[in-house]
Amino acid sequence: MTSVPSTLSSQLDKTWADQLVPLLNVLLSDFEVFRFNLRGALWNGWGEQYILLRDILPEHIEHAQSAADALGRRVRCLEGLPPTSMEALLKMSNLGAHEGAFHDRAVMRMVRESFSHLLRLERELLTTAQHAGDEVTARCISDLMQFQEEALWHLRSSLRRSAFETEFMRKEQG
Repeated sequence: MTSVPSTLSSQLDKTWADQLVPLLNVLLSDFEVFRFNLRGALWNGWGEQYILLRDILPEHIEHAQSAADALGRRVRCLEGLPPTSMEALLKMSNLGAHEGAFHDRAVMRMVRESFSHLLRLERELLTTAQHAGDEVTARCISDLMQFQEEALWHLRSSLRRSAFETEFMRKEQG
């Protein structure tokens, strides 16, 4: 006699959910650390482009918050438990917490590197969700990715130096 695989109320095989939940929790933790880093950059940023950052960082903070909320809800739908303490979040996260003042270019670089990291993890999660036949998780992840890819495009444009800036920096460094 063969046993029928255990399924969740969503009809998703429990073994797939058991694979997705840890990945979702890591992503949730990364978003929470990213959100704290963004808030620190908003509060402690400085430099020529800081006014621009004051305009864009709240949108990124809001995205990180809504992403963490969506991921936490998805973990619960898959009958898992999301991390509930700062200690658990920091332990699970692959992103490091940033401390201190940030120059505007350092902020943009931190945001770019964080989004790139999040997108790598989301692509892995998206592939796993698609193999599991979990369209809800796949849609949740692809929605997050769309915002981040557009934000990365904007940041890449902001980080490119003009020929004048490059020459000026060379002269300044001696």
